[in-house]
Formats: sequence, C-alpha cells, structure tokens
Amino acid sequence: MGCRGATIVAPLFSSRRETRLARARKNEFMSGRSAALSHLLVLFLVILAAYLSTASPVLAERSVTDMAGRTVRVPDRISRVATIGAVPVLNSFVFALGQSATIANNLPPNLGGARWRFQYVVAPDLAKRPVVQSSEGPIVEGVVQASPDVVLTMDRKTVDLMERVGIPAIFLSWRQPDDVKDVMRLLGELYQRQDAAEAYCRYFDDTLAKVSARTEALSLEQRPRVLYASLDRLTQPHRIAEWWIEKAGGRSVTDNGRTAEAFNFSIEQVLDWNPEVIFVSAEREIAAAYANPVLASVSAIKNRRVYAVPMGVHVWGNRTVEQPLTVLWAAKLIHPDTFGDTALESEVRSFYENFLGTSLSDEDIREILEGRAGQHR
Repeated sequence: MGCRGATIVAPLFSSRRETRLARARKNEFMSGRSAALSHLLVLFLVILAAYLSTASPVLAERSVTDMAGRTVRVPDRISRVATIGAVPVLNSFVFALGQSATIANNLPPNLGGARWRFQYVVAPDLAKRPVVQSSEGPIVEGVVQASPDVVLTMDRKTVDLMERVGIPAIFLSWRQPDDVKDVMRLLGELYQRQDAAEAYCRYFDDTLAKVSARTEALSLEQRPRVLYASLDRLTQPHRIAEWWIEKAGGRSVTDNGRTAEAFNFSIEQVLDWNPEVIFVSAEREIAAAYANPVLASVSAIKNRRVYAVPMGVHVWGNRTVEQPLTVLWAAKLIHPDTFGDTALESEVRSFYENFLGTSLSDEDIREILEGRAGQHR
C-alpha cells in the first residue's frame, strides 16, 4: 500500500512544480514583453514629439493684437478662417491678400443671391462651404463644425461669443476711410502676407494721390452737388460716401457732419438740394428716377446724370476693399473732361488680377461698372 501511495504522490508534486514553473516562465515572458512595449511606446512618443517640434510648425502659436487692442493667440499658419457679420466686406479683405481659399463659410442667406456673384467668381469654392450665420447672428454649432483657426468679425458680441466656445476671434474696425489700410496690415500680419498688404496700401495711396492732383485745387463752385442714395428708401446708406465724393471732386449734399452711418431725407429735400449728379444703389433705380415726375426739375434728372454705383465683390459706394476704384470711378463721372483719359476698365482688370487673383472678361467689367451684378443682358 505504501509503495502504491508513493507512486501516486510523486507525479502529483511533479505536476504542480511544472505548472508553477510554466506560470513563472509565462509571467517572465509577459513582463519582458510589457517592458519592451513600454520602451517602444516611449521611443515612439519621443520621436513624435521631435517630429512635431521640427517638422510641423502649424501647431506652433503666436500672438496678434487686434483693432480692439486685444492680444489673440492664433496658430502660426492660418489655413481656415470664418468671416462673421459683414461677410462680403470681410471676405473682400481676405480676397485682396490672395487668401480666398482659406474662407471656411459661405455667404449667409440674407447676403447671398445673384447680386453677389463676383464673390463666387473670385472664390468659387465658397458655394460648397457651410453657412455659419443667420439673420439673427452666428450659428455657434456651424462655426464649431467649420473648425476655423480664427474668426474675423467687426462685431464685439461675436468676439465675446467665440471666446466662450474657445475659438480665437480677431476684431476688425473700419470707422475712418484710412482704416482700410490698418485692416489690411493686420490681416497681412495674421496671414504672414505683409508684402501683399503693403502692396495694397501703396495702390490705395497712389490712386488717391493721382485723383487729388486733379481735384484738390477745385473751388467750391467747381465741385458739383452730388447725392448718393437709395431713392427707393430715401436714404444715404453709408457715411463713407461723404469721403469718396469729396475725394472725387464733388460736394455731397448729405454731408452734414453726422456721426450716424445712414441718413434719411424727404423728396422735398432732394428738390431743395437740386443735385447735379446722383449715384443710386442699384441699376433699376435709374429708370425709376427718370420716370418720377416729382424729380423732373432736378438738375441730374434733366441732364441725364444718374448712375448706379458699381457692384463687384462688394458695393463700391459702401466700405469695400475696392474703395480706390470707387474714387476713380466717381471722379470720371463727376468731372468727365478732367478724367477723360482715365481707362477705368483697365484699372478694374488690373486690380482684380493683381489683388484678387482673378481674370475678368470684358462683360464682367461692364457688369461691375454698370452696377448690374447678376443681371446678365
């Protein structure tokens, strides 16, 4: 019995020892494997960090001071921007730096349609972009989904809203005519395209200097009375018109030193002003002005000097990156003899090619200058 018990117990202990040994070897193997994987992971992270620090400057950040004096942290390289608020005019600044491809949003519904077709001529891909604002303001979810590097806006409430959702926002301001150059220089810094911004500023100054050389000596009597207005609404819509009319050698009848942007008036005031030149907001207003019997005695009506303000990437009578062209266009119409040698069509073609990177056809240029964007004939 003892011998049989011994022969049974010995294999049992041997089996247990073998099991423990196998487990120990397995644990040792797993421990070694884990250590090896840990070493590989550490090595991978070191290599990745080195790569990102040297080969991917996109992740680096820098500071930009906006026009509210705020210091804004932005990516080193800007590849996507959202324009919120006055979208067409904001887009026009970006266009002028040759950066139309970076705009991450389409025009909002209230600022879309055929009238704005030259926004899409310059930046065809805008139509494929999401809409990130409604008539009530920014659509926060849409902005987040568009994933911009930075938001451009002229609205302080939008700046505050973007800050709350963690998206950098740059505040732009354009209150005085020369502010357009400050805006361009700030965006030039943002995009690291200071050369393009300075080229635009030189063009702005040179164009105004050429016009002023012929108009600055004009007496008050030599400056025709000019009205820029929406005759449908009896409103002068933008205060900047007081500036470009004066620069073009005219005398704006609505220049009353106001601080408000728009100015409303009556039809009786138009008769009292008796403007010699009238610029209207849209081409369709020309025929309406000539057909209005109440205005029949007005000098501009009698002498057929009613013109529609051009419409390119923005309305030339309002704030736009095309402002130097506005002054040149107005000067040629206010003083046709003095500026008879000005080839306005060539100026428009050159501006669009040099600053907006877009080649225009002869029909495109006529459409812009006649203020009938989107109204093909």
